[in-house]
Amino acid sequence: MSTTSDSSRNRSKSSSTTAVLVAVIRAVHLRFHETHIFEDNYALQMLPPFWHAVASHRFLKWLVGDVILGVYRPVYPAVVLRARYTEDQLLEAMDEGVNQYVILGAGFDTFTLRHQNIADRLQVFEVDHPATQEVKRQRMLKANGSLPSNLTFVPVDFETDKLDEELSKAGFDSQTPAFISWLGVTYYLTQEAIRDSLERMASVSAPGTRLVFDFKIAKHMMSAEWRTLAEKMEGFVARRGEPMLTDFTPQSLNDLLARYGYREVEMMPPEEQQKRYLDESSDFEPAEFFHFAHFAVAPPTEESDSQGGK
Repeated sequence: MSTTSDSSRNRSKSSSTTAVLVAVIRAVHLRFHETHIFEDNYALQMLPPFWHAVASHRFLKWLVGDVILGVYRPVYPAVVLRARYTEDQLLEAMDEGVNQYVILGAGFDTFTLRHQNIADRLQVFEVDHPATQEVKRQRMLKANGSLPSNLTFVPVDFETDKLDEELSKAGFDSQTPAFISWLGVTYYLTQEAIRDSLERMASVSAPGTRLVFDFKIAKHMMSAEWRTLAEKMEGFVARRGEPMLTDFTPQSLNDLLARYGYREVEMMPPEEQQKRYLDESSDFEPAEFFHFAHFAVAPPTEESDSQGGK
């Protein structure tokens, strides 16, 4: 069991501050950007009154988002781009027959509300801190009148609870492939908690399971300008009780995931995010410090099968 971080203690009685800010960014993107990389029609309804007002009115968005919280501005593109990338990969996985979707650190993600037309094809397990989930439950009921039929809340504190056990109790089928998203989480966890989560994910991941997540790149791989922005952002979230604790290089990440049976499918550094989703006229600039990663549990090879039989 991992040592509980300050951030998890601070979130024990209230919903996550960063989860709210992510929902704000998604709502602002839909309302104030002409070209939508990602459309979240329910994000606004997930917000408390103050942030609802900020995301609804251009002047307040400018005053709070761009002036007071300007340190968070470079994060806007990452939040929108990672959501688009993840759901693109999910739809591909569904085309291959995957029918389970696990959202780790779901926050105020609204996938089940936005895609009720596929509820009969996909069972969704939202894993997050119980305090955040309770707030979200009430807002979803208010927005939709009921919870989506394919949604299961799985209350978990990533620093202390056993992810595999909680998923199993919730009805997750570890014998069939799943799609797992882990957005906006890894950099808030200790190395120990990340390793424990990966080990527990691997223990319930059938061959063919996909894992998509974002991670913070090591500072020595950033330009001086982005290093400064990253340090400001780290100070901002730390002062709000959710310090960033862990970063990676692509190689260190590959080495870590390989220990648990995951192989790299794709890495998405900012230049690739730009190439795939943005055109030259876009006012978005992908954050240099956030990369996306797509890994999969490989099926056993003939060689490993024969070795296992010796």
